[in-house]
Amino acid sequence: MVFCSMIRSLFLLQLILTSLPVDARPEPRVEENKENSTEITRDAEMINLGRDIGWIDATCSWFGWGHLSLENTKTSISVITEEIEKEHGADMYAWVIERTAKRYPQCKFGLPSL
Repeated sequence: MVFCSMIRSLFLLQLILTSLPVDARPEPRVEENKENSTEITRDAEMINLGRDIGWIDATCSWFGWGHLSLENTKTSISVITEEIEKEHGADMYAWVIERTAKRYPQCKFGLPSL
């Protein structure tokens, strides 16, 4: 009983910590990279893509554990995947959906169709 309570507390703490907003935009005052703004932009894009994939993974995990409804799962994933498609293109959008379907088979009903 105590162990289950401790695990629930840890999951709640993880949810709280992962829901804090993260600003992945590079600071404009970085002196050494001013000459190569393309590199900064690419780094920020990859950081944001990684964060989006992490949110999808977390959503599918919580759905699989029974903590999210199918409707909330679909809404969350569609918002994130629409952003991925807008920022990274249709190929990356398709790859993320296929990756998620393979990694989280229980989440297939929550994923948008290709």
